[in-house]
Amino acid sequence: MQGHPGPEFQKRTSYSRESMEGHVLDWRTKPPTYKFYDHAPVIALPSPRRTPGEEPGPDLWSCIAQRRSIRSYGATPLTLLELSRLLWASGGITASYITPYGQDFYRAAPTAGGLYPIETYVVVNKVEGLEPGLYHYRVAGRDILERPMVEGSHCLEQLRVGDLRGDIAAAALDQLMCAKAGAIFVWTAVFARSVWKYRDRAYRYVYLDAGHMAAHVSLAAVALGLGSCPVAAFYDDEVNALLGVDGETEGALYMTTVGRPARPFRSTADDRRLTARPKE
Repeated sequence: MQGHPGPEFQKRTSYSRESMEGHVLDWRTKPPTYKFYDHAPVIALPSPRRTPGEEPGPDLWSCIAQRRSIRSYGATPLTLLELSRLLWASGGITASYITPYGQDFYRAAPTAGGLYPIETYVVVNKVEGLEPGLYHYRVAGRDILERPMVEGSHCLEQLRVGDLRGDIAAAALDQLMCAKAGAIFVWTAVFARSVWKYRDRAYRYVYLDAGHMAAHVSLAAVALGLGSCPVAAFYDDEVNALLGVDGETEGALYMTTVGRPARPFRSTADDRRLTARPKE
């Protein structure tokens, strides 16, 4: 393993008592928490909240029991409400509070140090009410002083219109499910947000943060009767080029496909029958 980057990464990002000494945060150089595409068309998403009279979904324990990686999707598109709920469940604002610098927010998934380095992009293949193409999730709005605010939050910024099924599937090591899914979530890290505080250790934390968000998507998909599959196997340069990021200041970390399962999901009761021991 000598010269292999894996052990070197583990070593370089390890904490010791000595390495923790003397590090003082410079608040003047803290990177912005939110990314905006100022000239992109903005598409408001429906509220992810449950409406009066809506049937309750499965409870958390059922969603955990039923979660599977689903790689085969049918032709029926996702609804815009389903996409809205998936985005909110993975990275949306769940509560706000006032600070001396404006509003600040609690968000659905945890993040190291409250720094939120992860950005969410969506490759839309089949979503009702959306043109196929590439979108960026705008988590928060902002006021005239560039401070974050709730108004104008939970929207999509339309970055590119067109059929990207072939591009995203090819970039994901030719995995056809990326062309068949209704949408593909792609998470990137804006590395400076975490490096500002955690230095080399940040490169561990950004992957953990993306994993938290992907886990939320997988459980939210089950609650909505959808299938999902996390994807870590992709050509980094091709995914970064598709998103229009440079791979250095911001780079792709993780993906998840979401769509309507092509086949009915087998129940946990079926699983128990298959794994039950025969009677003596």
